[in-house]
Amino acid sequence: MTPARLNEVVCPGCAHASWFIHSDRGGGWGTRLPFELPEYRCGKCGKSGIGWTIIQQSPPQFFLQPHSMYRMSQIEFDHWAAILKANFPEHPLTAELGKTFVPYTP
Repeated sequence: MTPARLNEVVCPGCAHASWFIHSDRGGGWGTRLPFELPEYRCGKCGKSGIGWTIIQQSPPQFFLQPHSMYRMSQIEFDHWAAILKANFPEHPLTAELGKTFVPYTP
């Protein structure tokens, strides 16, 4: 299983852009599971299903910070942290920004 990422996607129905948190694929340790496309629901037109287009994705190491194996610059971390805070203010890591949720910058 890949770590969760912030994903900005475009609705196939109305072309409205939205942010979701999603992992790329399941399985792990050599297990190959069929890739399941995520089903999102548009906050503007209400369409749900597959067929969304990804505009941008956070790096997989963002939600793993701080971790010595996954270095991240302060600038890059701040960019994704601002998106997390703006779009997911209730996410548990939002309250930890600058405390325990910081980038690993050697």
